[in-house]
Amino acid sequence: MFYYRLLTSLILISLLWMVYPAAHAQDGDQLSLAMQPEFQADIAAFPDIPQITIVASLNITDQQASIAGNMQVLYTNLSPDPLSEIVFRLYPNYPSYGGQAAVSNILVNGTTVTPEIDPTASIVSIPLPTPLLPSEQTMVTMDFTSTVFAEQTVLYAQYSYLGGNLALPNFFPLLSVYKTGTGWWRNVAHPQGDAVYSATANFDVTLTAPAKWILIASGTRIENTENADQTRTHHYVAPLMRDFALMASTQYETVSGEQDGIAIDVHYFSGGDEAANTALRFAEDAVRIFNAHFGEYPFAELDVVETRTVAGGIEYPGLVVVQSESWNTQDLYLEIVTVHEVAHQWWYSLVGNDQTRDPWLDESLAQYSTTLYFGEVYGPDFQQGFFDSYSDSWQNFSAENGDKVIGLAPSDYEGGAYFSFVYAKGPLFFKFLADTYGQAALIQGLSAYFAGYRYQIATPTDLQTVLEASLGQELDKWFLEWVGQSN
Repeated sequence: MFYYRLLTSLILISLLWMVYPAAHAQDGDQLSLAMQPEFQADIAAFPDIPQITIVASLNITDQQASIAGNMQVLYTNLSPDPLSEIVFRLYPNYPSYGGQAAVSNILVNGTTVTPEIDPTASIVSIPLPTPLLPSEQTMVTMDFTSTVFAEQTVLYAQYSYLGGNLALPNFFPLLSVYKTGTGWWRNVAHPQGDAVYSATANFDVTLTAPAKWILIASGTRIENTENADQTRTHHYVAPLMRDFALMASTQYETVSGEQDGIAIDVHYFSGGDEAANTALRFAEDAVRIFNAHFGEYPFAELDVVETRTVAGGIEYPGLVVVQSESWNTQDLYLEIVTVHEVAHQWWYSLVGNDQTRDPWLDESLAQYSTTLYFGEVYGPDFQQGFFDSYSDSWQNFSAENGDKVIGLAPSDYEGGAYFSFVYAKGPLFFKFLADTYGQAALIQGLSAYFAGYRYQIATPTDLQTVLEASLGQELDKWFLEWVGQSN
Protein backbone atom coordinates (compact mmCIF):
# COMPACT_ATOMS: atom_id res chain seq x y z
CA MET A 1 0.00 0.00 0.00
CA PHE A 2 1.21 3.46 -0.62
CA TYR A 3 0.41 7.10 0.12
CA TYR A 4 0.86 8.28 -3.41
CA ARG A 5 -0.50 11.80 -3.37
CA LEU A 6 2.15 12.98 -0.93
CA LEU A 7 4.94 11.06 -2.61
CA THR A 8 4.02 12.24 -6.09
CA SER A 9 3.93 15.89 -5.16
CA LEU A 10 7.35 15.52 -3.53
CA ILE A 11 8.79 13.84 -6.61
CA LEU A 12 7.27 16.35 -8.97
CA ILE A 13 8.91 19.05 -6.92
CA SER A 14 12.22 17.24 -7.17
CA LEU A 15 11.84 16.35 -10.82
CA LEU A 16 8.89 17.49 -12.46
CA TRP A 17 -13.29 -16.77 -4.08
CA MET A 18 -22.84 -26.99 -6.80
CA VAL A 19 -19.92 -28.14 -4.32
CA TYR A 20 -16.47 -29.49 -4.84
CA PRO A 21 -14.83 -32.05 -2.50
CA ALA A 22 -12.18 -30.70 -0.18
CA ALA A 23 -9.57 -32.82 -1.91
CA HIS A 24 -10.25 -30.74 -5.01
CA ALA A 25 -7.98 -28.02 -3.68
CA GLN A 26 -5.12 -30.52 -3.60
CA ASP A 27 -5.44 -31.37 -7.28
CA GLY A 28 -1.95 -30.51 -8.41
CA ASP A 29 -2.86 -30.70 -12.08
CA GLN A 30 -5.46 -27.95 -11.74
CA LEU A 31 -3.39 -25.89 -9.36
CA SER A 32 -0.46 -26.02 -11.75
CA LEU A 33 -2.51 -24.09 -14.31
CA ALA A 34 -1.87 -20.99 -12.24
CA MET A 35 1.92 -21.41 -12.24
CA GLN A 36 4.52 -20.84 -14.89
CA PRO A 37 5.71 -24.27 -16.17
CA GLU A 38 9.14 -24.03 -14.59
CA PHE A 39 7.58 -23.34 -11.16
CA GLN A 40 4.85 -26.00 -11.13
CA ALA A 41 7.08 -28.30 -9.03
CA ASP A 42 6.91 -25.69 -6.26
CA ILE A 43 3.36 -26.90 -5.45
CA ALA A 44 4.63 -30.40 -4.59
CA ALA A 45 7.47 -28.87 -2.57
CA PHE A 46 4.93 -27.42 -0.11
CA PRO A 47 2.48 -30.35 0.39
CA ASP A 48 1.48 -29.43 3.95
CA ILE A 49 0.37 -25.83 3.54
CA PRO A 50 -3.36 -25.21 4.14
CA GLN A 51 -5.65 -26.46 1.38
CA ILE A 52 -8.60 -24.08 1.19
CA THR A 53 -11.76 -24.79 -0.83
CA ILE A 54 -14.43 -22.11 -1.08
CA VAL A 55 -17.83 -22.42 -2.80
CA ALA A 56 -19.89 -19.25 -2.58
CA SER A 57 -22.39 -16.96 -4.29
CA LEU A 58 -22.24 -13.21 -4.72
CA ASN A 59 -25.56 -11.42 -4.33
CA ILE A 60 -25.82 -7.75 -5.26
CA THR A 61 -28.47 -5.08 -4.74
CA ASP A 62 -28.24 -1.31 -5.00
CA GLN A 63 -27.79 -1.07 -1.23
CA GLN A 64 -25.31 -3.86 -0.51
CA ALA A 65 -23.41 -6.85 -1.81
CA SER A 66 -22.92 -10.09 0.09
CA ILE A 67 -21.05 -13.32 -0.38
CA ALA A 68 -22.46 -16.46 1.26
CA GLY A 69 -20.90 -19.89 1.04
CA ASN A 70 -18.96 -22.74 2.55
CA MET A 71 -15.27 -23.06 3.23
CA GLN A 72 -13.27 -26.24 3.85
CA VAL A 73 -9.73 -26.04 5.21
CA LEU A 74 -7.37 -28.98 5.41
CA TYR A 75 -4.86 -27.80 8.00
CA THR A 76 -1.56 -29.42 8.93
CA ASN A 77 0.15 -28.49 12.17
CA LEU A 78 3.57 -27.40 10.97
CA SER A 79 4.66 -26.20 14.42
CA PRO A 80 6.38 -28.27 17.11
CA ASP A 81 3.49 -27.49 19.49
CA PRO A 82 0.22 -29.40 20.03
CA LEU A 83 -2.60 -27.06 19.06
CA SER A 84 -5.85 -26.81 21.03
CA GLU A 85 -7.45 -24.37 18.58
CA ILE A 86 -7.23 -22.89 15.12
CA VAL A 87 -7.79 -19.18 14.66
CA PHE A 88 -9.44 -17.45 11.71
CA ARG A 89 -9.85 -13.74 11.05
CA LEU A 90 -12.99 -11.90 9.86
CA TYR A 91 -11.52 -8.71 8.44
CA PRO A 92 -14.81 -7.17 7.20
CA ASN A 93 -15.72 -6.67 10.88
CA TYR A 94 -12.78 -4.32 11.38
CA PRO A 95 -13.96 -0.71 11.85
CA SER A 96 -11.45 0.18 9.16
CA TYR A 97 -13.25 -2.15 6.70
CA GLY A 98 -16.81 -1.10 7.59
CA GLY A 99 -18.52 -4.34 6.56
CA GLN A 100 -20.02 -7.33 8.30
CA ALA A 101 -19.02 -11.00 8.42
CA ALA A 102 -20.18 -14.06 10.34
CA VAL A 103 -19.54 -17.80 10.50
CA SER A 104 -21.83 -20.74 11.37
CA ASN A 105 -22.09 -24.54 11.21
CA ILE A 106 -18.46 -25.08 12.15
CA LEU A 107 -17.23 -28.67 12.00
CA VAL A 108 -13.85 -30.13 12.92
CA ASN A 109 -13.40 -33.54 11.29
CA GLY A 110 -17.20 -33.78 11.15
CA THR A 111 -17.76 -32.84 14.80
CA THR A 112 -19.74 -29.69 15.55
CA VAL A 113 -17.85 -27.16 17.65
CA THR A 114 -18.72 -23.76 19.09
CA PRO A 115 -16.20 -21.00 18.35
CA GLU A 116 -15.05 -18.28 20.69
CA ILE A 117 -15.40 -14.85 19.09
CA ASP A 118 -13.59 -11.84 20.50
CA PRO A 119 -15.31 -8.49 21.26
CA THR A 120 -14.30 -7.06 17.88
CA ALA A 121 -15.92 -10.07 16.10
CA SER A 122 -12.78 -10.29 14.00
CA ILE A 123 -11.07 -13.20 15.78
CA VAL A 124 -12.73 -16.63 15.54
CA SER A 125 -11.06 -19.22 17.76
CA ILE A 126 -12.17 -22.74 16.82
CA PRO A 127 -11.58 -25.32 19.57
CA LEU A 128 -10.24 -28.70 18.51
CA PRO A 129 -11.93 -31.79 20.08
CA THR A 130 -8.48 -33.28 20.60
CA PRO A 131 -5.11 -31.53 20.42
CA LEU A 132 -3.60 -31.41 16.96
CA LEU A 133 -0.11 -32.84 17.31
CA PRO A 134 2.82 -31.76 15.16
CA SER A 135 2.49 -32.99 11.56
CA GLU A 136 -1.13 -34.08 12.10
CA GLN A 137 -3.95 -32.85 9.87
CA THR A 138 -7.49 -31.76 10.60
CA MET A 139 -10.41 -30.68 8.42
CA VAL A 140 -12.32 -27.55 9.39
CA THR A 141 -15.50 -26.61 7.55
CA MET A 142 -17.80 -23.66 8.07
CA ASP A 143 -20.45 -21.55 6.41
CA PHE A 144 -19.78 -17.83 6.16
CA THR A 145 -21.36 -14.61 5.03
CA SER A 146 -19.66 -11.33 4.23
CA THR A 147 -21.44 -8.06 3.45
CA VAL A 148 -20.38 -4.66 2.17
CA PHE A 149 -22.64 -1.60 2.10
CA ALA A 150 -22.97 0.73 -0.87
CA GLU A 151 -21.35 4.15 -0.90
CA GLN A 152 -19.63 3.86 2.45
CA THR A 153 -16.00 4.89 2.52
CA VAL A 154 -13.97 3.79 5.53
CA LEU A 155 -10.22 4.42 5.83
CA TYR A 156 -8.78 3.33 2.45
CA ALA A 157 -12.11 1.95 1.09
CA GLN A 158 -10.20 -1.25 0.42
CA TYR A 159 -13.39 -3.21 1.28
CA SER A 160 -16.05 -1.22 -0.53
CA TYR A 161 -19.04 -0.91 -2.91
CA LEU A 162 -18.54 2.47 -4.53
CA GLY A 163 -19.93 3.76 -7.79
CA GLY A 164 -21.32 0.32 -8.61
CA ASN A 165 -17.93 -1.33 -8.23
CA LEU A 166 -16.87 -3.92 -5.67
CA ALA A 167 -13.57 -4.32 -3.87
CA LEU A 168 -13.80 -7.47 -1.71
CA PRO A 169 -10.44 -8.54 -0.35
CA ASN A 170 -10.48 -10.85 2.68
CA PHE A 171 -14.20 -11.61 2.17
CA PHE A 172 -13.85 -15.11 3.69
CA PRO A 173 -12.54 -16.30 7.10
CA LEU A 174 -8.80 -16.09 6.62
CA LEU A 175 -6.44 -18.28 8.63
CA SER A 176 -4.32 -16.48 11.17
CA VAL A 177 -0.63 -17.25 11.66
CA TYR A 178 0.68 -19.49 14.44
CA LYS A 179 4.14 -18.90 15.84
CA THR A 180 5.85 -20.98 18.51
CA GLY A 181 6.37 -18.89 21.61
CA THR A 182 3.66 -16.33 20.90
CA GLY A 183 0.78 -18.50 19.66
CA TRP A 184 -1.86 -17.39 17.18
CA TRP A 185 -1.63 -13.87 15.81
CA ARG A 186 -4.52 -11.84 17.27
CA ASN A 187 -3.74 -8.22 16.49
CA VAL A 188 -6.84 -6.07 15.90
CA ALA A 189 -5.37 -2.58 15.65
CA HIS A 190 -5.54 -1.06 12.17
CA PRO A 191 -5.12 2.71 12.39
CA GLN A 192 -3.18 2.85 9.13
CA GLY A 193 -1.13 0.68 6.84
CA ASP A 194 -1.99 -2.94 6.08
CA ALA A 195 -4.37 -5.05 8.18
CA VAL A 196 -3.64 -8.61 7.08
CA TYR A 197 -1.00 -11.09 8.22
CA SER A 198 -1.37 -14.56 6.69
CA ALA A 199 0.63 -17.57 5.56
CA THR A 200 0.82 -19.22 2.15
CA ALA A 201 -1.98 -21.65 1.20
CA ASN A 202 -3.50 -23.32 -1.85
CA PHE A 203 -6.88 -21.89 -2.81
CA ASP A 204 -9.63 -23.50 -4.90
CA VAL A 205 -12.47 -21.00 -5.20
CA THR A 206 -15.83 -21.34 -6.98
CA LEU A 207 -17.89 -18.16 -7.14
CA THR A 208 -21.34 -17.72 -8.67
CA ALA A 209 -22.36 -14.16 -9.50
CA PRO A 210 -24.81 -12.28 -11.72
CA ALA A 211 -23.67 -12.84 -15.30
CA LYS A 212 -23.34 -9.13 -16.07
CA TRP A 213 -20.72 -8.70 -13.37
CA ILE A 214 -17.10 -9.10 -14.39
CA LEU A 215 -15.00 -10.75 -11.67
CA ILE A 216 -11.26 -10.27 -11.26
CA ALA A 217 -9.51 -12.43 -8.66
CA SER A 218 -6.19 -13.73 -7.45
CA GLY A 219 -4.85 -16.80 -9.21
CA THR A 220 -6.16 -18.14 -12.52
CA ARG A 221 -9.72 -18.73 -13.67
CA ILE A 222 -9.81 -22.24 -15.13
CA GLU A 223 -13.54 -22.59 -15.90
CA ASN A 224 -16.63 -20.48 -16.54
CA THR A 225 -20.17 -21.90 -16.53
CA GLU A 226 -23.23 -20.00 -17.76
CA ASN A 227 -26.32 -20.80 -15.66
CA ALA A 228 -30.01 -20.69 -16.60
CA ASP A 229 -30.78 -18.11 -13.92
CA GLN A 230 -28.59 -15.48 -15.57
CA THR A 231 -25.68 -16.13 -13.29
CA ARG A 232 -22.19 -17.28 -14.14
CA THR A 233 -20.04 -19.66 -12.09
CA HIS A 234 -16.33 -18.88 -12.03
CA HIS A 235 -13.75 -21.47 -10.91
CA TYR A 236 -10.35 -20.18 -9.78
CA VAL A 237 -7.19 -21.83 -8.52
CA ALA A 238 -4.59 -19.85 -6.62
CA PRO A 239 -1.71 -22.00 -5.39
CA LEU A 240 1.02 -20.80 -3.08
CA MET A 241 -0.73 -17.54 -2.28
CA ARG A 242 -1.24 -16.04 1.16
CA ASP A 243 -4.64 -14.52 0.40
CA PHE A 244 -7.37 -14.48 -2.25
CA ALA A 245 -8.70 -11.11 -3.38
CA LEU A 246 -11.82 -10.34 -5.45
CA MET A 247 -12.77 -7.23 -7.42
CA ALA A 248 -15.97 -6.92 -9.50
CA SER A 249 -17.72 -4.44 -11.75
CA THR A 250 -20.14 -4.32 -14.67
CA GLN A 251 -17.87 -1.74 -16.28
CA TYR A 252 -14.52 -3.48 -16.62
CA GLU A 253 -12.69 -3.58 -19.89
CA THR A 254 -9.36 -5.38 -20.28
CA VAL A 255 -6.13 -4.86 -22.12
CA SER A 256 -3.62 -7.73 -22.08
CA GLY A 257 0.10 -8.13 -22.49
CA GLU A 258 2.93 -10.50 -21.62
CA GLN A 259 6.33 -10.36 -20.03
CA ASP A 260 8.72 -13.29 -19.56
CA GLY A 261 5.87 -15.73 -20.21
CA ILE A 262 3.61 -14.05 -17.63
CA ALA A 263 0.17 -12.89 -18.77
CA ILE A 264 -0.39 -9.33 -17.55
CA ASP A 265 -3.97 -8.03 -17.68
CA VAL A 266 -5.05 -4.50 -16.89
CA HIS A 267 -8.75 -4.17 -15.98
CA TYR A 268 -10.16 -0.66 -16.12
CA PHE A 269 -13.39 1.28 -16.25
CA SER A 270 -14.78 2.32 -19.61
CA GLY A 271 -13.06 5.39 -21.00
CA GLY A 272 -9.66 4.74 -19.49
CA ASP A 273 -8.10 3.08 -22.53
CA GLU A 274 -5.07 5.31 -22.86
CA ALA A 275 -4.13 5.06 -19.20
CA ALA A 276 -4.74 1.29 -19.25
CA ASN A 277 -2.29 0.78 -22.09
CA THR A 278 0.19 3.00 -20.30
CA ALA A 279 -0.26 1.06 -17.03
CA LEU A 280 0.25 -2.19 -18.96
CA ARG A 281 3.61 -0.95 -20.23
CA PHE A 282 4.61 0.08 -16.71
CA ALA A 283 3.64 -3.35 -15.30
CA GLU A 284 5.49 -5.20 -18.05
CA ASP A 285 8.65 -3.19 -17.50
CA ALA A 286 8.41 -3.61 -13.73
CA VAL A 287 8.04 -7.40 -14.01
CA ARG A 288 10.99 -7.54 -16.39
CA ILE A 289 13.23 -5.51 -14.08
CA PHE A 290 12.22 -7.22 -10.84
CA ASN A 291 12.54 -10.66 -12.45
CA ALA A 292 16.08 -9.79 -13.43
CA HIS A 293 17.05 -8.21 -10.12
CA PHE A 294 15.36 -10.41 -7.50
CA GLY A 295 14.18 -13.68 -9.06
CA GLU A 296 11.33 -14.73 -11.32
CA TYR A 297 7.65 -14.18 -10.62
CA PRO A 298 6.33 -17.78 -10.54
CA PHE A 299 2.64 -17.31 -11.25
CA ALA A 300 1.06 -17.56 -14.68
CA GLU A 301 -0.59 -14.15 -14.54
CA LEU A 302 -0.68 -10.79 -12.87
CA ASP A 303 -3.71 -8.49 -12.77
CA VAL A 304 -3.69 -4.71 -12.43
CA VAL A 305 -7.17 -3.49 -11.50
CA GLU A 306 -8.68 -0.03 -11.36
CA THR A 307 -10.85 0.41 -8.24
CA ARG A 308 -12.55 3.17 -6.24
CA THR A 309 -10.22 2.69 -3.28
CA VAL A 310 -8.51 5.79 -1.93
CA ALA A 311 -5.07 4.51 -0.90
CA GLY A 312 -3.45 5.14 -4.26
CA GLY A 313 -2.74 1.44 -4.69
CA ILE A 314 -3.06 -1.76 -2.65
CA GLU A 315 -1.26 -5.07 -3.12
CA TYR A 316 -2.75 -8.58 -3.07
CA PRO A 317 -1.24 -11.88 -4.21
CA GLY A 318 -1.28 -11.99 -8.00
CA LEU A 319 -3.35 -8.82 -8.15
CA VAL A 320 -2.78 -5.15 -7.47
CA VAL A 321 -5.28 -2.33 -7.48
CA VAL A 322 -4.83 1.27 -8.52
CA GLN A 323 -7.31 3.91 -7.48
CA SER A 324 -9.44 5.58 -10.16
CA GLU A 325 -8.11 9.03 -9.33
CA SER A 326 -4.71 7.85 -10.49
CA TRP A 327 -6.02 6.61 -13.80
CA ASN A 328 -6.43 9.82 -15.69
CA THR A 329 -3.71 11.90 -14.12
CA GLN A 330 -0.22 12.51 -15.34
CA ASP A 331 1.82 9.43 -16.16
CA LEU A 332 4.43 9.76 -13.42
CA TYR A 333 1.81 9.36 -10.70
CA LEU A 334 0.26 6.32 -12.40
CA GLU A 335 3.72 4.90 -13.01
CA ILE A 336 4.80 5.24 -9.38
CA VAL A 337 1.59 3.59 -8.12
CA THR A 338 1.74 0.70 -10.58
CA VAL A 339 5.42 -0.05 -10.12
CA HIS A 340 5.33 0.14 -6.32
CA GLU A 341 2.37 -2.28 -6.16
CA VAL A 342 3.97 -4.68 -8.64
CA ALA A 343 7.09 -4.65 -6.45
CA HIS A 344 4.89 -5.93 -3.64
CA GLN A 345 4.50 -9.20 -5.55
CA TRP A 346 8.08 -9.87 -4.50
CA TRP A 347 7.95 -8.17 -1.09
CA TYR A 348 4.71 -9.19 0.70
CA SER A 349 3.07 -11.67 -1.68
CA LEU A 350 5.97 -14.04 -2.33
CA VAL A 351 8.22 -13.14 0.59
CA GLY A 352 5.70 -12.59 3.37
CA ASN A 353 6.07 -10.65 6.60
CA ASP A 354 3.95 -9.33 9.45
CA GLN A 355 2.84 -6.08 7.85
CA THR A 356 1.16 -4.99 11.09
CA ARG A 357 4.41 -5.22 13.03
CA ASP A 358 7.20 -4.71 10.50
CA PRO A 359 5.71 -2.71 7.64
CA TRP A 360 9.13 -1.44 6.56
CA LEU A 361 10.12 -4.98 5.60
CA ASP A 362 7.82 -4.90 2.59
CA GLU A 363 6.95 -1.22 2.15
CA SER A 364 10.43 0.25 2.36
CA LEU A 365 11.77 -2.54 0.20
CA ALA A 366 9.02 -2.08 -2.39
CA GLN A 367 9.81 1.62 -2.33
CA TYR A 368 13.50 0.99 -2.89
CA SER A 369 12.66 -1.49 -5.68
CA THR A 370 10.62 1.24 -7.34
CA THR A 371 13.68 3.47 -7.47
CA LEU A 372 15.63 0.64 -9.13
CA TYR A 373 12.94 0.55 -11.81
CA PHE A 374 13.16 4.27 -12.43
CA GLY A 375 16.94 4.16 -12.50
CA GLU A 376 16.92 1.47 -15.16
CA VAL A 377 14.15 3.00 -17.26
CA TYR A 378 15.11 6.67 -17.00
CA GLY A 379 18.68 6.74 -15.75
CA PRO A 380 20.60 7.54 -12.55
CA ASP A 381 19.72 11.23 -12.42
CA PHE A 382 16.01 10.46 -12.46
CA GLN A 383 16.54 7.82 -9.78
CA GLN A 384 18.47 10.30 -7.65
CA GLY A 385 15.51 12.65 -7.84
CA PHE A 386 13.44 10.05 -6.01
CA PHE A 387 16.07 9.67 -3.32
CA ASP A 388 16.25 13.44 -2.95
CA SER A 389 12.47 13.65 -2.47
CA TYR A 390 12.58 10.86 0.12
CA SER A 391 15.36 12.64 1.97
CA ASP A 392 13.49 15.94 1.94
CA SER A 393 10.34 14.30 3.29
CA TRP A 394 12.20 12.52 6.07
CA GLN A 395 14.43 15.41 7.06
CA ASN A 396 11.71 18.04 6.99
CA PHE A 397 9.36 15.96 9.11
CA SER A 398 12.13 15.01 11.53
CA ALA A 399 13.22 18.61 11.97
CA GLU A 400 9.80 19.53 13.33
CA ASN A 401 8.75 16.29 15.04
CA GLY A 402 11.92 14.39 15.87
CA ASP A 403 13.50 11.43 14.18
CA LYS A 404 12.34 7.81 14.46
CA VAL A 405 13.68 4.47 13.31
CA ILE A 406 11.94 2.69 10.43
CA GLY A 407 11.26 -0.56 12.32
CA LEU A 408 8.17 0.44 14.30
CA ALA A 409 4.57 -0.78 13.97
CA PRO A 410 2.10 1.50 12.11
CA SER A 411 0.37 2.29 15.42
CA ASP A 412 3.64 3.76 16.70
CA TYR A 413 3.67 6.48 14.05
CA GLU A 414 1.39 9.49 14.29
CA GLY A 415 0.33 11.97 11.68
CA GLY A 416 2.67 11.99 8.71
CA ALA A 417 5.31 9.97 10.55
CA TYR A 418 4.28 6.66 8.95
CA PHE A 419 4.93 7.99 5.48
CA SER A 420 8.01 9.96 6.40
CA PHE A 421 9.82 7.07 8.05
CA VAL A 422 8.53 3.85 6.41
CA TYR A 423 8.11 5.20 2.87
CA ALA A 424 10.75 7.91 2.75
CA LYS A 425 13.49 7.08 5.23
CA GLY A 426 13.03 3.31 4.66
CA PRO A 427 14.26 3.17 1.06
CA LEU A 428 17.15 5.42 2.02
CA PHE A 429 18.34 2.66 4.37
CA PHE A 430 18.68 0.36 1.36
CA LYS A 431 20.35 3.14 -0.60
CA PHE A 432 22.82 3.56 2.27
CA LEU A 433 23.65 -0.16 2.09
CA ALA A 434 24.02 0.09 -1.68
CA ASP A 435 26.31 3.12 -1.39
CA THR A 436 28.37 1.45 1.32
CA TYR A 437 28.72 -2.06 -0.08
CA GLY A 438 27.77 -1.64 -3.73
CA GLN A 439 24.38 -1.72 -5.41
CA ALA A 440 25.17 -4.95 -7.27
CA ALA A 441 26.12 -6.66 -4.01
CA LEU A 442 22.94 -5.44 -2.32
CA ILE A 443 20.77 -6.64 -5.20
CA GLN A 444 22.53 -10.01 -5.05
CA GLY A 445 21.69 -10.14 -1.34
CA LEU A 446 18.05 -9.26 -1.99
CA SER A 447 17.92 -11.97 -4.64
CA ALA A 448 19.23 -14.47 -2.05
CA TYR A 449 16.61 -13.21 0.41
CA PHE A 450 13.87 -13.74 -2.19
CA ALA A 451 15.14 -17.24 -3.05
CA GLY A 452 15.42 -18.25 0.60
CA TYR A 453 12.00 -17.01 1.74
CA ARG A 454 9.74 -17.29 -1.32
CA TYR A 455 6.25 -18.51 -0.21
CA GLN A 456 7.36 -18.16 3.43
CA ILE A 457 7.28 -15.52 6.17
CA ALA A 458 10.43 -13.53 6.83
CA THR A 459 11.43 -11.32 9.73
CA PRO A 460 13.90 -8.43 10.00
CA THR A 461 16.34 -10.90 11.53
CA ASP A 462 16.05 -13.10 8.44
CA LEU A 463 16.77 -10.18 6.13
CA GLN A 464 19.78 -9.07 8.15
CA THR A 465 21.17 -12.63 8.25
CA VAL A 466 20.89 -13.06 4.49
CA LEU A 467 22.37 -9.66 3.74
CA GLU A 468 25.29 -10.25 6.09
CA ALA A 469 26.07 -13.54 4.35
CA SER A 470 25.80 -11.96 0.91
CA LEU A 471 27.74 -8.82 1.72
CA GLY A 472 30.27 -10.53 3.95
CA GLN A 473 29.74 -7.80 6.54
CA GLU A 474 28.23 -7.56 10.01
CA LEU A 475 25.27 -5.17 9.83
CA ASP A 476 24.27 -4.88 13.50
CA LYS A 477 25.36 -1.25 13.70
CA TRP A 478 23.37 -0.18 10.68
CA PHE A 479 20.23 -2.17 11.55
CA LEU A 480 20.26 -0.68 15.06
CA GLU A 481 20.72 2.83 13.72
CA TRP A 482 18.15 2.69 10.94
CA VAL A 483 15.68 -0.06 11.94
CA GLY A 484 15.97 0.05 15.71
CA GLN A 485 16.72 -3.67 16.08
CA SER A 486 19.40 -6.11 15.07
CA ASN A 487 20.39 -9.77 15.35
